[in-house]
Amino acid sequence: MAADTGVVFPTTAEGTRSTSALGRAVVADALRGVDPVGARSAEHETNWRGGYLVHFRRLVEAALSSATAARQIAADGLASLHERMRFVTDDGDARLSDVLTEAPGTTPFDTVVVAGQGDPERELVLPYRGQRLTGNAVTRQLAAWVDAGVIEPSCAEAVEVVLANPGWLDLSDVTVVAFGAGAEMGPVQSVLRWGGDVAAVDLSRPAIWSRLTETAQRYAGRLLLPARQGAGPLAERAGADLVRELPEIVQWLEKLDGRLVLGNYAYADGAMHVRVAMAVDALCDRLLTRRPDAALSCLATPTEVYAVPAPAVEHSVQAYQRPGKLR
Repeated sequence: MAADTGVVFPTTAEGTRSTSALGRAVVADALRGVDPVGARSAEHETNWRGGYLVHFRRLVEAALSSATAARQIAADGLASLHERMRFVTDDGDARLSDVLTEAPGTTPFDTVVVAGQGDPERELVLPYRGQRLTGNAVTRQLAAWVDAGVIEPSCAEAVEVVLANPGWLDLSDVTVVAFGAGAEMGPVQSVLRWGGDVAAVDLSRPAIWSRLTETAQRYAGRLLLPARQGAGPLAERAGADLVRELPEIVQWLEKLDGRLVLGNYAYADGAMHVRVAMAVDALCDRLLTRRPDAALSCLATPTEVYAVPAPAVEHSVQAYQRPGKLR
């Protein structure tokens, strides 16, 4: 397929695919129902690449007015993206919002299962500086991080709740779907350690699949992966492209048994990241509609912006002003 196929940005009146034009339009659509003045300001921004931060800040400020406003901004922005983004094949061009309703009934992928040989871990283990902390050692490290300002107290409390409920690590009743399964920050290794099932989606790159299958064999869980039919080494047949093979991946996932937990850990540079993120969002939307018992998993990143409670701000300011090094 050509490079400009699969999930792509919409074309402008001039016939180009502009990330800036999409950004202006989507932010304006997201603001329109809550902050019409802000929407008009975004629409008329002439230097989006340099001036977009003002409008993204306005999104956050408008969302602070009420929970209803926050939900409306999110819903309207997502609806705008799904309506505007396109899916292009060699046969034509369609709205992303329409593609998956007409997904093919067949998929080129078989499901290959790689079963682990290890024993499942039944307690939370925190790898840190060459050690594997458990029990009280985790609690002490959490306290040290809170004292140094590395994490907020609520973060430590959440981890301690998991420590007190090791049964939560038994994921035998779900299949964790990992988009971007090869990502270092993803949960694949941990879920396999705990004996869970992971349906892995990542690009067709043998190095990724060699590493993932070796990891699966070492631990207790099962790795479910999409592999193209035919002969040849598994690492060379495994993998699928979220941007360009979205309908086929949906069909593969819909054939999996049990409850699915969907998590996006895929990352790409620049505009490609938006294309990947939109592919995953459209896929999740489809699966949540077809399989109401499915759930979503989220991995926060330092690049995301949130409105936070006042105590979190106070804790951050105090930690920043206090001398000393992080531990």
